[in-house]
Amino acid sequence: MIYSAHHGGAAGRCMACSAPHDGLHVWQVDLDDPHARADDCAQVLDAGERARADRFAFAPLRRRYLAAHAALRGILGLSLGRAPHAIALGTDANGKPCLADAPRPLRFNLSHSAGMALVAVSWRQEVGVDLERWSEPTHLMAMVSRYFSALEKDAFWTLPDEQRVRGFHRWWTLKEACLKATGVGLRFPLDAFSVEFRPQFRPRLLDGPSTMQGLQLWSLDMPGVGWSAALAWAQPPANGVRPSPTVRQWSWQGWRI
Repeated sequence: MIYSAHHGGAAGRCMACSAPHDGLHVWQVDLDDPHARADDCAQVLDAGERARADRFAFAPLRRRYLAAHAALRGILGLSLGRAPHAIALGTDANGKPCLADAPRPLRFNLSHSAGMALVAVSWRQEVGVDLERWSEPTHLMAMVSRYFSALEKDAFWTLPDEQRVRGFHRWWTLKEACLKATGVGLRFPLDAFSVEFRPQFRPRLLDGPSTMQGLQLWSLDMPGVGWSAALAWAQPPANGVRPSPTVRQWSWQGWRI
């Protein structure tokens, strides 16, 4: 199988087919790329993943699922020097996906929405990523009242009306990224911790349980209007320095079995 990577940025510079072995990296994946052929993607997945894909009632959803999970295996394979089909996945005690066997602990997380996916990988710390295509929540005010913490409600009502949909999705992705980084998922109450989500401020954890202390938050700038994405990782800043994750573009060009 052939796969490649491109560095993010306006120039879109091509990189060699290798992956860095340190730091924190985010890969952006176009799930609707015509080179991401469903049959090719399915061949690198395990039986359980293929069975889940077959349960989708609509072909576009199945195809995107296959592409997202094939890209995840390609990215992990690139990082580990293995073929994508040789990546063995399992789950940890919390049910978070992890590598079943690896010579070094590589952490990762996947999120996909509509025709895009993000894969975060790190050799050093647990990581969570979330991506959302905006929608106009039918019951936005009710969701704010029900799920936001008291601190977050106060912050939300300071937003101008035209910023509230964006603010809501920014809040949602930051919250999801925190829960995915700690491995607890939506079993943990959303109003039991608070994040700074307003666009004019740097994202950060305002308060929360001990399991979340030290989480660093980052909102990703997505191309086009109508997308929000966030990253959370478990690493206190060293000497006051806040690391910046590297963003790369996954390329399906030349993908074949």
